[in-house]
Amino acid sequence: MAAEGFVFVFFLVLALGIPLVLYWAMESETKNLPRMDREEAERRAREEGEKYNRQSTRERRD
Repeated sequence: MAAEGFVFVFFLVLALGIPLVLYWAMESETKNLPRMDREEAERRAREEGEKYNRQSTRERRD
C-alpha cells in the first residue's frame, strides 16, 4: 500500500515539476533579449537572408 502511494506521489511530482523546470529554463533563456526598432530588425533579417542564400548556393555547387 505504501509503495503505491510513493509511486503516485513520484509521478505527481514529475507531472508538476517537469513543466515548471521547462518553463523556468525558457524564461531564463529569453531574458535580456536585444531590443531594436523595425528598421534595424529588417536590416538584420536581410543580412542573415543574404548570408544564408550565399551559403546554400555554395553547397549546391559542391
